[in-house]
Amino acid sequence: MAANTEKRLIVEVRWGSHAGRKAVVEPGRVLRVGRAEPAELVVADDSGVSAPHFELAWDGATCRLKNLASGADTLLDGQRVDEAEVFHGAWVRAGQTDFSVYFECNTPPPPPAGPESAERLERKACALEVLSGLTEPLFAVLDAARDERILVLLRESVEEYRSLYEGAQGEAMAEIAPYVVHLPRDSRLLRSLVQEGWGKNWGIFLSSQRPFKDVRRHLRKFLMVKDSANRELYFRFYDPRVLRVFLPTSWPEQNQALFEGIGAYWAEGDDGKSLLRFALEARALHRELVPLDEGPA
Repeated sequence: MAANTEKRLIVEVRWGSHAGRKAVVEPGRVLRVGRAEPAELVVADDSGVSAPHFELAWDGATCRLKNLASGADTLLDGQRVDEAEVFHGAWVRAGQTDFSVYFECNTPPPPPAGPESAERLERKACALEVLSGLTEPLFAVLDAARDERILVLLRESVEEYRSLYEGAQGEAMAEIAPYVVHLPRDSRLLRSLVQEGWGKNWGIFLSSQRPFKDVRRHLRKFLMVKDSANRELYFRFYDPRVLRVFLPTSWPEQNQALFEGIGAYWAEGDDGKSLLRFALEARALHRELVPLDEGPA
């Protein structure tokens, strides 16, 4: 995969019916935000937002905000502004809608605890080649509770992602929620997840031809399960350590439900030297171990 070094601007709606909607601004471009055209990022159900309300100009390093609303305020980090520089992680309010502004890949990874072996680096490269080479669209389910770095990577990526939690619960548990994210073949985020998260049980991968919203709706069905005493419990199916044990021991009906619309689930092996692929073939679970020392077939 060829690396694109130009950073983009990411503008994301934080709350409400449009939560998760985002716009990506290429260097040298301007994004207009408002209730209707000519805005490019539209929040149609907020009557307090003008059309357009404000614009963000991005040159690849600096972001400038300009208020376009006549008789309405634009707030930047809580302060009314007409024109101002916008810094990474800032929030903008127009009407009753909040927007977050991030610079792509802005926060560098923490320094490693020590040098990595050539074998481990090769395994990561092989895992990335396998996952990026899949013919079906690739998604990941990531557990933000595992590492605060996960949410940083998601917010600083251009990929579509959403918490599996909804409403007030999603807002209150944003820092520890599971997130589903679509990972295109040339995704910078996929590269970072493998390079930084391999061996740390950050989450699982899955392939599906379904649209993003359908994949998310499907996965939300499995967030809660009932035990033998009929008590509801959180089901951490997105933890590779759980998935590796659950799938081979689950009932056929459970697997049928979990695999509906899903081509395969992928998880790192418990030894860090392999990828595990789970799929249903003729209604039976098929488990395939893909050694990473040998590279993809």
